[in-house]
Amino acid sequence: MAVFFDTGGGDIYGGPTTEAVIAAMLSDEPSLDLTKIEEVSGDTQMVETDENEEPTGDTISLEDEYDETLGSYIVASNN
Repeated sequence: MAVFFDTGGGDIYGGPTTEAVIAAMLSDEPSLDLTKIEEVSGDTQMVETDENEEPTGDTISLEDEYDETLGSYIVASNN
């Protein structure tokens, strides 16, 4: 089961462990303020996008969107 964290800046990362997710966040944004991150539920719904990153109008949970073979990465963004 994956864990998900919101950066507080519009991105939600997913990964196998808290440590792995925080490492991915810091790799992408070394100056990230870790006091602003918060864990979110894998049941959290997001708008699904197609292969062109266009919204489909459907929703999908973070857990369903996350691909464990990819490790820790940004699963959702509102940027």
